[in-house]
Amino acid sequence: MGIEWYVEQIFKDLPFGIAIAMVVFLGILLVIWLLLPLWVLFIQWNTGKIKDEIRYLVDLMEKKGREEKEKREQDEKQKKTPGPMD
Repeated sequence: MGIEWYVEQIFKDLPFGIAIAMVVFLGILLVIWLLLPLWVLFIQWNTGKIKDEIRYLVDLMEKKGREEKEKREQDEKQKKTPGPMD
């Protein structure tokens, strides 16, 4: 009583078109069931990569913001400090 028996019973008891549709549907379900663990692993791996990229971009933005703030503070100090008077 293998899978062949079940397929044979489906074709015996149901009209041909419905039997074909049912076998195709069950085949698609089988493929999805087999590939689902790989798909989940791929999504988890990809999500981890995306998190790493976002973390990198946030660090880059913070670094740029600090550099701009330091540059502004230096410019303000230079404006406050009087230069040599002629």
